[in-house]
Amino acid sequence: MDTQISFGIEETTDGFLAYQLQNPSCYAYGSTEEEAYEALYTLTHEERDMYTWEEWN
Repeated sequence: MDTQISFGIEETTDGFLAYQLQNPSCYAYGSTEEEAYEALYTLTHEERDMYTWEEWN
Protein backbone atom coordinates (compact mmCIF):
# COMPACT_ATOMS: atom_id res chain seq x y z
CA MET A 1 0.00 0.00 0.00
CA ASP A 2 1.37 3.40 -0.99
CA THR A 3 1.08 6.20 1.56
CA GLN A 4 -0.45 9.44 0.25
CA ILE A 5 1.76 12.36 1.16
CA SER A 6 0.35 15.89 1.54
CA PHE A 7 2.88 18.50 0.54
CA GLY A 8 3.41 22.20 0.05
CA ILE A 9 5.61 24.07 -2.40
CA GLU A 10 7.03 27.54 -1.88
CA GLU A 11 9.12 29.69 -4.17
CA THR A 12 12.50 30.70 -2.73
CA THR A 13 15.21 33.01 -4.02
CA ASP A 14 17.08 29.95 -5.38
CA GLY A 15 14.16 27.96 -6.80
CA PHE A 16 11.43 25.99 -5.11
CA LEU A 17 11.07 24.18 -1.80
CA ALA A 18 8.72 21.20 -1.48
CA TYR A 19 7.92 19.85 1.98
CA GLN A 20 5.60 17.44 3.73
CA LEU A 21 2.74 19.12 5.56
CA GLN A 22 2.79 16.38 8.23
CA ASN A 23 6.56 16.70 8.72
CA PRO A 24 8.03 20.02 7.50
CA SER A 25 11.53 18.78 8.37
CA CYS A 26 11.20 16.46 5.35
CA TYR A 27 11.86 18.72 2.37
CA ALA A 28 13.61 18.96 -0.99
CA TYR A 29 14.67 21.72 -3.36
CA GLY A 30 14.41 22.08 -7.13
CA SER A 31 14.85 24.64 -9.89
CA THR A 32 11.18 24.25 -10.81
CA GLU A 33 8.08 23.22 -8.90
CA GLU A 34 8.15 19.89 -10.71
CA GLU A 35 11.80 19.23 -9.81
CA ALA A 36 11.15 20.06 -6.16
CA TYR A 37 8.12 17.76 -6.08
CA GLU A 38 10.01 14.93 -7.80
CA ALA A 39 12.91 15.29 -5.35
CA LEU A 40 10.51 15.18 -2.38
CA TYR A 41 8.65 12.21 -3.88
CA THR A 42 11.91 10.33 -4.38
CA LEU A 43 13.09 11.13 -0.86
CA THR A 44 9.85 10.08 0.82
CA HIS A 45 9.52 6.88 -1.20
CA GLU A 46 13.15 5.84 -0.74
CA GLU A 47 12.94 6.55 3.00
CA ARG A 48 9.23 5.86 3.48
CA ASP A 49 9.76 4.06 6.80
CA MET A 50 11.28 7.25 8.20
CA TYR A 51 8.78 9.73 6.74
CA THR A 52 5.35 8.11 7.00
CA TRP A 53 2.36 9.90 8.47
CA GLU A 54 1.80 7.23 11.13
CA GLU A 55 5.16 7.96 12.76
CA TRP A 56 4.30 11.66 13.16
CA ASN A 57 0.89 11.25 14.82
